[in-house]
Amino acid sequence: MTPSVTTHKILVVDDDAAIRQLIARFLGYSSYQIESAENAATARQKFTEFGPDLVILDVNLPDDSGFNLCKEMRGHQTLVLMLTSLTDRDDILEGFEQGADEYLTKPFDLEVLKAKIGALLKRQRTAEPSLPLNSNLLKIGRLLVDNDRCEVTCEGELVPLTLLEYELFYFLATHPEKVWGRKELITQVWADQKNEDTVERKVDVHIGQIRRKIGEPDNDCIRTIRGKGYVFERSP
Repeated sequence: MTPSVTTHKILVVDDDAAIRQLIARFLGYSSYQIESAENAATARQKFTEFGPDLVILDVNLPDDSGFNLCKEMRGHQTLVLMLTSLTDRDDILEGFEQGADEYLTKPFDLEVLKAKIGALLKRQRTAEPSLPLNSNLLKIGRLLVDNDRCEVTCEGELVPLTLLEYELFYFLATHPEKVWGRKELITQVWADQKNEDTVERKVDVHIGQIRRKIGEPDNDCIRTIRGKGYVFERSP
């Protein structure tokens, strides 16, 4: 099969050689460009050299925690899918708090993995600056939201939101003064997600991260309505 000119690059980071080979072979049939790494040191080197669009990342690496790697890689606006045997709810939430875009536990289904990768990359393509140059800029207090660049800046300084955090913030900012429940936000922002407790909790985690990164007093624009959800309040 001839690779497409729009082939995406994927870095697989796992200390299990069998898993690395299995994923690389399976995704290679879909014309993805694949590189792999067995530890954090190699992952950092290949991340710099290869420039992946998405990283499939294990947590338990021999020389560092995948959570640390996730945080570093998300600083470069790269998508991260955590793939790990850690199934505890706190571990899953920790992954999202460190910037993971998706979390899949082992043992896993290759078709499910492929579907999640496709959904993440599709969402990324939708968010890339392909809109007309005259698309709206939103001014919210000291914040400037540039949807062409999928960026939020505060007095000229970039707010380091992940792609999911940006999408959630942008949706709320463009649909103000309405209370949105967690299930509604999952449907509106992450249509590919299933309605599970951990996914609803994911909304809370991302809201918390957005508020922390924006900082006071601007983060007051997102208000929690107890027992109902969240509302975005525009300044008069």
